[in-house]
Amino acid sequence: MAKESFYFSHDYGSRNDPKLMKVLMKLGQEGKGVYWDLIEMLYEQGGYLMLSDCDSYAFALRTSEECITSLINDFGLFENDGEKFWSNSVMTRLNKREAKSQKAKESAFKRWNKTDSNANASNNNANALQTKSAPNAIKESKVKESKVKEIVEEEDKEENLVTDTDYPSDDAIIPKPNAWGAYSSMDDLEKVLLSHSAWQADFGKSLGIESTNDVPKWIKKFFSFCNGSGKIHEKESDAKSHCHSWTRRQIELGKTLDTSNLAIPQETMNGDKPSIPGTKSGELIGKWIWLNNGWRNTTTFTDHQKRRNGLV
Repeated sequence: MAKESFYFSHDYGSRNDPKLMKVLMKLGQEGKGVYWDLIEMLYEQGGYLMLSDCDSYAFALRTSEECITSLINDFGLFENDGEKFWSNSVMTRLNKREAKSQKAKESAFKRWNKTDSNANASNNNANALQTKSAPNAIKESKVKESKVKEIVEEEDKEENLVTDTDYPSDDAIIPKPNAWGAYSSMDDLEKVLLSHSAWQADFGKSLGIESTNDVPKWIKKFFSFCNGSGKIHEKESDAKSHCHSWTRRQIELGKTLDTSNLAIPQETMNGDKPSIPGTKSGELIGKWIWLNNGWRNTTTFTDHQKRRNGLV
C-alpha cells in the first residue's frame, strides 16, 4: 500500500514577502530553502519542533545550526516559548484541516449510513439482502473510504499560502506593515496582536492562562504599560516577544488583571533606573537603555554612543 501523503499550497508570489526577502538578503537561497524545509517538518510533527534539537535539524537539512536559529529568532517567521517553536499559520491550518477532515468524514458516513438504513427499511426483496455478503461488504467499505478521501482532498485544496500571519479578511480594519515589516504606531500593533487568534491561543497556553477571555486583557495591559513607559516597537515579532516576556514576569510576580500597578518601571514616576531587567539589548524605557545586562542612562552618552545605539 502506498504511503499516505499530505500537502500544503505554496503561492508562486511568496518570494516577494518582505520577511522572506530579508532571509534572502542575510542567508541567501540556502536560508529560504531551509525555511520551507522547516515548514514541512512542522506539518509532519503536528505543528511543533523542539528548540533543543536544532543541531539535529541542521544535520538533517545539511545546513548550519546558526542558520536554523537565525530563521527561528531573527525574521518574525516563527514563535517560541523557550522550549519549542511553531508557525502560527501552520497551527491554524492544521487545526482547520483536522476540523474539515472530521466534518467531511462525518458527513460522508452519514450519507452512506442513511442509504443503508433506507435499503434495510425497504426490506421487500429477500434477494437484496444477499448483496451484504462478506466480499460485497468489504468492497462497499472501500468505496466509502474512497469517497471520504476525495471529499477531504478537495476541501484541502482551499488552503492558502503558509505564512507567519493569520490576518482576518477585513483589510480595512487590521493595519498592515510597510515593505520592511514595520508598523506606523503602537496602536496599530495592538490591533494586530488582538486580531491574531492562533497566536493568542498559543500565548495563553504557554503562560498557563486558563481563561481565553483573559488573553486580550493581558495584551491591552501590556500596551498600556508601553504607553506609560515610553516603550515603542515597530516590528510585530518584537511586540509579541516583549508582550510574552512582560506578561510572564507579571504572573511570576503574582500580579493579576485586577492589579492597578502592573510592575510599571519606577522611571515613569521619578526618573530612577527601572526596577525590572530589560528583555533584550537595546530596549528603551524613558532615558534608560538596556545594554550589556544592565540599564544605562542615555543622557550621559556621547554623540557617537547615541548614533551607535540608534538614538539619533
